[in-house]
Amino acid sequence: MLRTTTGLLSRLSVNESKTTSSALGLEFVRWRRKPRWLPVAKSKLYRVPERKEQNADERAELMRLHNNYKLQMRSIRQYLREEVLRLNVTTTADHIVLTPEQEEAEFQRCMQENEVWNQAIAAERNARLQKDRERQAGEIRERLDAARLREEERLERAEEIVRREKELAKTYVTRENLDTAIEQALANPVDYNFSLDLKGNIYRGRTTLPGGKGTPATSGAQEGELQQAVEARN
Repeated sequence: MLRTTTGLLSRLSVNESKTTSSALGLEFVRWRRKPRWLPVAKSKLYRVPERKEQNADERAELMRLHNNYKLQMRSIRQYLREEVLRLNVTTTADHIVLTPEQEEAEFQRCMQENEVWNQAIAAERNARLQKDRERQAGEIRERLDAARLREEERLERAEEIVRREKELAKTYVTRENLDTAIEQALANPVDYNFSLDLKGNIYRGRTTLPGGKGTPATSGAQEGELQQAVEARN
């Protein structure tokens, strides 16, 4: 009973110390064993532990297992060492046994093989460049033909305009035929006024009236042609 009460009090004191120290940011640790930096206790300072005697059969078996392990490890290390030496010799044997004459012959062989590769690559490059040149030449010819066609069309349009203007120049009023043009205009007056009825009939003239003085000049079906004629006359 006393021991139980003592343990409960110790736990309560520890919890209270933790609760109290939490406000200060501190926490006390109770070591279950002695820290390593403390010296040996005085009661155990001169105590020498008794060495247990080992059975002879057990000792012989342990020695046998230990010797077998050491022997196996030495064998593995020796095998790996020999394997590494064998690999180094086989990978560098060609460079070690070659004489200067053999090295020169190998170098010349490599140079000849490299020259063959260079010639093959140069042939492929020349063929590719030739194809590119032919393609570019074809594109240039197509562009030149298209430009020539455009220039010919432009010249044809210009010639048509010049020809039309020459035809129209014959009807121009100049200083020489000014009097004649005035006399013709006075003798032939032109009235561009017209009127329409609900049926689309056109009545030419300023004084022409539907159902009265004057007659329809044309029907609504010919209105577009008359309009084009008026515009051409203007």
